Amino acid sequence: MSKVKAKRKRVARSGAAVVEAALTAQRSQPMIMLASNCNVKDAAELKQTLCVHLDDAEPVTVDVGSVERVDTSTMQVLCAFVRDRAARERKVEWLGDASAVRDAARLLGVESMLCLPTSKVTR
Repeated sequence: MSKVKAKRKRVARSGAAVVEAALTAQRSQPMIMLASNCNVKDAAELKQTLCVHLDDAEPVTVDVGSVERVDTSTMQVLCAFVRDRAARERKVEWLGDASAVRDAARLLGVESMLCLPTSKVTR
């Protein structure tokens, strides 16, 4: 088993803040679901999960539909992920109503960095 696959398995087994969607295995586009309460205690786990997908060629979808609360540490991790993907000319797509994330981004002044949708997004 390759290092990346082994790392993905370890990350997928851990659990509270981030849930990788089961559809990821069936689709070529990775999807990462954020939990309803994203806070500092789960930021390291989120970072690990996102780092696995830094070099994925397909756009990475971040599902923020269930996020009700998000703190600064989570926003920092998301900003770094979007920045690093952009530096590699890779896309990040947002799924769900990102109002909690959008409000936090606005308060922190990072709306343009995250390229969040301006209104409710559904697929």
